[in-house]
Amino acid sequence: MSRSTIDFGIDLGTTNSAIAVLNGVEPQIIKNVDDQDVTPSAVFINKQGVVRVGTRAKNATVGDRSYEDAYVEFKRQMGTPHQYRFGSSGQLRKPEDLSSEVLKELRRSVEAATGEAIQSAVITVPAAFELHQCDATRRAAELAGLVSSPLLQEPVAAALAYGFQIDSEKAYWLVYDFGGGTFDAALIRAEEGMINVVHHGGDNFLGGSDIDWAIVEKLIAPQLIRNYDLPDFNRGSDRWKLVLMRIKHAVENAKIELSTKHKTTLSGGVTFEDASGDTIECDELIVTRDDLIRIAEPIIIRSVDICRKVLQEKNLGSHAVQKVIVVGGPTKAPYFREMLASGLGIPIDFSQDPLTVVARGAAVFSGTQKIDAKLQRKATVGEFQVNISDKYKTVGHDNDPLIAGKVTSPSGTSTSGFTIEFVNRDTKWRSGQVPLNNEGAFMANLLAEKGFRNTFHIEIVDPQGTHQKPVPDHVVYTIGAVIEEQPLVKSIGLAKADNTVDVFFKSGSGLPQKKRWPTAYKTTVTLKAGQPGDSIQIPIIEGENEHADRNREIGRLIIDSSMIKRDLPMGADMELTLRVSESRTLILETYFPLLDEEFTKQLEVEKASADPTVLVQTLKAEKVRLDTLKGKAAEAEESDVTGELDKLEADQERDDVVRAAKGDPAAAEKAQARLLEFQLKLDSVEEKLKWPTLVSEARELQEDLKKLASEHGTGAQRDKVEDWSELVDSIITKKQTDRLATRIREGNSLYAQILFSLPGFWVDQFRRLERDRSKFQDVNAAERLLERGRNYLQQNNIDGLQDVVRKLWNLLPPDEAQKAQRGIGATIL
Repeated sequence: MSRSTIDFGIDLGTTNSAIAVLNGVEPQIIKNVDDQDVTPSAVFINKQGVVRVGTRAKNATVGDRSYEDAYVEFKRQMGTPHQYRFGSSGQLRKPEDLSSEVLKELRRSVEAATGEAIQSAVITVPAAFELHQCDATRRAAELAGLVSSPLLQEPVAAALAYGFQIDSEKAYWLVYDFGGGTFDAALIRAEEGMINVVHHGGDNFLGGSDIDWAIVEKLIAPQLIRNYDLPDFNRGSDRWKLVLMRIKHAVENAKIELSTKHKTTLSGGVTFEDASGDTIECDELIVTRDDLIRIAEPIIIRSVDICRKVLQEKNLGSHAVQKVIVVGGPTKAPYFREMLASGLGIPIDFSQDPLTVVARGAAVFSGTQKIDAKLQRKATVGEFQVNISDKYKTVGHDNDPLIAGKVTSPSGTSTSGFTIEFVNRDTKWRSGQVPLNNEGAFMANLLAEKGFRNTFHIEIVDPQGTHQKPVPDHVVYTIGAVIEEQPLVKSIGLAKADNTVDVFFKSGSGLPQKKRWPTAYKTTVTLKAGQPGDSIQIPIIEGENEHADRNREIGRLIIDSSMIKRDLPMGADMELTLRVSESRTLILETYFPLLDEEFTKQLEVEKASADPTVLVQTLKAEKVRLDTLKGKAAEAEESDVTGELDKLEADQERDDVVRAAKGDPAAAEKAQARLLEFQLKLDSVEEKLKWPTLVSEARELQEDLKKLASEHGTGAQRDKVEDWSELVDSIITKKQTDRLATRIREGNSLYAQILFSLPGFWVDQFRRLERDRSKFQDVNAAERLLERGRNYLQQNNIDGLQDVVRKLWNLLPPDEAQKAQRGIGATIL
């Protein structure tokens, strides 16, 4: 009997991966060719281009001759353009290419164990995965030959594995997923057969690998540096790269041993020479459980703090949560569970294997996903096609689900007088013969029993009582827990020219989502059809910060003059609709009423690789900013702010990971994330210290804006200014720093909208630029533009003059041009 649901679930992990199949109501792990439940997420490619995946590939990462041909932890680089170079073959592979090799290996495991060549599987991703990482996971699945690969968040999968066949009254669970490279904390509500993600927190750069590296950098490396000649002995050094990888590999094994022992030595025969030629044998180095706990504690505390924040943001205390569901290999260690229980004060449930629970939960979810229509056999002449409505779900908490659909004949045979019947041969239940209507449509209720998958065979009978062949010939239904919706982890919005954000979908919104912005946007550039020049930039961002440039850009629609048939003036209306699917595919639709043209694009969400040099420069600049803020805090006698800054200054992990970024692309991505956290915290301190300045700026803007609106604004603009001014007064009374800064930006935007509509503004700007021509970086180009501008002035061509002014702005130094070009390059308001 062919499958009607996907039935296979894959945990594509940073360190290890696994695949499971749903047999009835029981998910079963499929062992690999080495008879293991999990397969190391490691890829080796030799000189001949032969690919190996799994344990042998992982061992090759620390081999003297093979380490340049093998890679691990590439999941941390998913969605970036980073390429891994395989030394012997010279091949370059992107992270999704390597992930696809792991997926192929899991497919081979299924075929070896069952003889089945699967074309579909549910694949799990961390809940904290951003859109570019989810998109890369889909590409990996396609490269691995999977035609259909719905994505499922890992904490949701774990909750399904625990709660699929459990009758539960309303209860909150906290899924604590501490994997090899990522951490997720998800608050789950289980109630009457429904599983719902209430809230989430996480860190894409927090996991067991970070504990391993911390042991290397804080315990092993200092011992070796004290006793041997080891200059620049850190992850950023190419000279010691292999040695440090081998030490980390030995630390992984020692960490596992310390789950049952109080002390151990590094194994694996790590021997090398220092800069003076002296031999170093790492087998003599001792690691104790106390060492491990001391070093792991700050990392585990960081994860616990994320959990506490998740609960606090939903106003829940520890007493309101029934249990913590633990996921991930590191959580198997007794010391880890003790620290977790102590930190959270919630009972821990480790009744399922934390290494495979996600794969099993993915298999449970796969039983709710119908096989893609293009993979299903279609009825041929002499058969009858049974099209089941999409509203019919294969898993639910009802025991009498409604099923509806339509029967058609490829040969055009009328179904008038036909009946359809659903038969459960295991329970001997029959639906009775249900007549088809004139269009072949039907509706019936099934009767299911709990504890197993109910298979209902389909019987079609013509008016003469002859049984006809249906395609498909059965449907399935299981009484079990189902997911209400997968939530959006981070807000998605539109970045505007004034560096503000319009949020289309808030974090926590259930997927899928679609929204058309209720008001039209305005373009801030002029496009001349067929003429090179400006373009309309529509950046889409992911994140929670109200400043567009403090979020991650995940895609951009660019509309240039070659794409339009008629000129599009500045200030033209533009209507935007954004859609995001359950698998987090983004589609942006843009409509211009003036042109009666629509532009639709599926956004390619790829993140640029972190540049180690830029990271070092950024850290240096932000530390200078920190020192400046400390001085301001001291002058203002703000002791609380000084305490915050002292804590930020003492953060050694941030500095360590920036230093490691030079020789480790995964460390570079982590460093970028930690630097963004650092910047946001400094931003927050800056806001607290600038309240008096903000109030003064707001009062001055109120006066200027009212005057401008009174003299040049429309009636609607004057009303808008009045509403804005009243809101500013209220915010100042309540002393809300962040909100006042936001309203000032809104006021500046409103000021610009009124001002930009005035021909005199562009004339004034042009005259100023004429006077300040010494500031241009390219004087010759500026003179040509100034001459063109003078001609436009004589012709009274304001659109042309505006185009010249914008191009002149681009020739100014960044600090001079910043007043006109804020944000991340959006060209709409």
